[in-house]
Amino acid sequence: MDIFDLLIAPLYAAIILIFAHKFTIKRRIKERFYNYFLPGLLVKMFGAVALGLIYSYYYGGGDTYNYHYTANTLVDLLLENPKDFMYIYLGNPKYSDYYLFTSSYSFTYWVNDEYAFFVSKCFMPIELICFKSYIATSLVVASLCYLGVWRLFLVFTKEFPKLVRQFRWSILYVPSVVFWGSGIMKDSITFSAVCFFVHGFYWFFTQKRRQVKYIAALLFGTFILLSIKPYILFALLPGSILWFVALRVSRIKNTFLKVMFAPTLLMVGIAISLFVLQQLGDSLGNYSVEKVIKTASGAQQDLKQSYYGGNTFDIGDYEPTITGLLSVSHKAIFAALFRPTIFDVKNVVMALSAIENTFILLFTIYLLFKLRFFKFFGLITTHPLLMFSFVFSVFFAFSVGVSISNFGALVRLKIPCIPFFLSSLVILNYMLNESSYQRRLKQRVSLVEGEVLVSG
Repeated sequence: MDIFDLLIAPLYAAIILIFAHKFTIKRRIKERFYNYFLPGLLVKMFGAVALGLIYSYYYGGGDTYNYHYTANTLVDLLLENPKDFMYIYLGNPKYSDYYLFTSSYSFTYWVNDEYAFFVSKCFMPIELICFKSYIATSLVVASLCYLGVWRLFLVFTKEFPKLVRQFRWSILYVPSVVFWGSGIMKDSITFSAVCFFVHGFYWFFTQKRRQVKYIAALLFGTFILLSIKPYILFALLPGSILWFVALRVSRIKNTFLKVMFAPTLLMVGIAISLFVLQQLGDSLGNYSVEKVIKTASGAQQDLKQSYYGGNTFDIGDYEPTITGLLSVSHKAIFAALFRPTIFDVKNVVMALSAIENTFILLFTIYLLFKLRFFKFFGLITTHPLLMFSFVFSVFFAFSVGVSISNFGALVRLKIPCIPFFLSSLVILNYMLNESSYQRRLKQRVSLVEGEVLVSG
C-alpha cells in the first residue's frame, strides 16, 4: 500500500456508499430490516481494509497480496498485449507460457495452482477498474461479496422475522467472518458463493419462485465453489438433500404416509447426491471423493510438523478410510467449531479468535443444558432451514477438522460454517424461550381459571 491507495480509496468508498444508499432508501420504507444494510456494508468494508493492514504490517505479506500481485500482472498483460491476455485468461495455458508476462510485478500464482489462479482471475477486472489500488480493490471486493451475505440474511429473516436483530449479529457482524471473509482472499468469494447457493435454493425450491434469477444464483454459487473449493459443495449437499426432503414430507398431511415416504425420499435424495458427486469426480481432480479421503490424513499430518512453529492441534491419527475419518469425527467437529480456545492462544490474532470461540462454545453448552441434549437435536428437525443450517455447519466443520491441524489455516477456512452454526443456535434459543413463554402462559391461564372456579 502506498500514497496512491490513500488518495483513491476514499473516492471508491464514497461511490460505494452512495450506490448503497440509493439501493436502500426506498426499501427501508417498506421493509425495516433494510436499515441494517448500510451498517453491515460498512463493517464489511472495514474488515477488508483491516485484513490488508494486518497482512502488511503484522505478517509482512501473504495470500491477499499474492492474489493482488497476480491480478495486477494480468492487468498489465491486458494493457500490453491483449491477444496474449485472452489466451492466458480464457484459454488453457501451460507453465511454459510464463514467458508471455512482461510485468514488473513479482508473479505469484500460475497454472500449477489452478484454484488460486482462478481466484486471481476473478479479482483482475476489479483491479483494472480500481487502477491496481489494493485498498480500492479490497473495498469493491467486500461490497460485491456482501451482496451474497445480505441475501443469506434475507433468507433467515424471511423464515424467522422476529429474529432480525439476532441474525444481524450471527450473520453480518461475526468478527472472524468479517475479517477473513471480506478482503482479497479466496474465502471472501467462496463464502459469498455459499450464500448465493442457499439464496437460490431457498427461493427456487422452498418458495417455488421459478424465476431465472434464483436458478442463476444457485448455479453461480455451484460454479464458483467447484472452481475454487469443491469440498464446500460436498458439505452443502447433505444439508440441501435433507432440506428438500423435509419440505416434501412437511406437505404430507397424513401421519402414516409421512412415516412411509420420509425414508424413501431420503434414500432417493442420497442416491441423487452420490450420483452427482460421481459424475463430477473427473472434473473435481484432487477434490474428488476418493482423493479427498486418501489425502486428508496426509495433509493433516503434514500441518502438524515443526516447521509450522507449533501453531497446531492434533485430533489423533486415523486411517485414510471412511471408518477412519468417522473415528475422529467428534474431535474434528469440536476443533473446527470451537478452537482455538483460550488455552491455545499464542498470539494476538489467535486471542481474538479464541474470544469468539469461547462465546460460541458457552452458548452451545447453555442450550444443550437447557434443552437436555436430546431435545436440542429434536428441535433441529422441526424446521427445514434450521436443519439445513445445522447439518451444513457440522458437516463442513468435520470436513475441515479432519484435514487441517494448523490454527492459522483453521480460523480462516472454517468461516463459511460459523454464521450458519450461530444462526442455528439463535433459532434454538428462540424456540426455547417461546416454549418457556407458552408454558408460563398456560400456567397463568390455569391459575386464573382456578381462581374463577373457586370464586364461583
